[in-house]
Amino acid sequence: MKSKNYAAALAKKGTILLCSALLFTACKKDKAVDPPVVKPAKLALVVSSPGAPELSFFANGTKVTTSKALNYNTVIDYMDLKPGTGEFSFKKKDATDVLAKINYTAKTGVSYTLLVGDKSPKAAVVLVEDDLSAPATDKAKVRFVNLSPETTLLDLYVAGKTETALNKKAFKEASSYVNVDPAAELKFEVKENGKTDVLATLDKFKVEKGKIYTVWVRGLKDATDATKLGIEVMTNK
Repeated sequence: MKSKNYAAALAKKGTILLCSALLFTACKKDKAVDPPVVKPAKLALVVSSPGAPELSFFANGTKVTTSKALNYNTVIDYMDLKPGTGEFSFKKKDATDVLAKINYTAKTGVSYTLLVGDKSPKAAVVLVEDDLSAPATDKAKVRFVNLSPETTLLDLYVAGKTETALNKKAFKEASSYVNVDPAAELKFEVKENGKTDVLATLDKFKVEKGKIYTVWVRGLKDATDATKLGIEVMTNK
């Protein structure tokens, strides 16, 4: 009699342990697993289309709200961008016709600058990938973009130096980044390739060690109003 009760107790105990194990396994299976974190891409905007009206910006057909109105000579700092493929487009504010568009492929964790150029009512869009790796030791990094329509090949100079910093950039072309020395008051000059006349200058620009910059030419060569040729700079990092 005792052995039968003992066997029954063992069987009952085993059943409890088995149920507990099954319950534990079920709980492990039902536990939610957090999806992997996808690092966004980044996108900056530069509007440099002389005479252009205020623009609206769209990503895959959806209007993007920006921190500032998209007028001539406007820069929008980096925004998050979902990695993948798609289309960027621009329209006049409150209009339906697309002025310019471009397909894109955005990679995880990579930064880009979208530049709008050409003389209104025309518009052209350029998308460039931004190399935000650190400059060489005790240096800064600079690249050069020609956003002035109706110009020939342009060269970027640091005033006082005979060699070009970056050269032979046609309209809508962007250079790679180059390392430059920091300076408290650097003066940039733009000239036509192979010529000596200075078309535009930017005085007293501070270049800081470790920073990364994009320098671009905007405006029209023969204009005398607000759309005249000039040099602008944005800090990428």
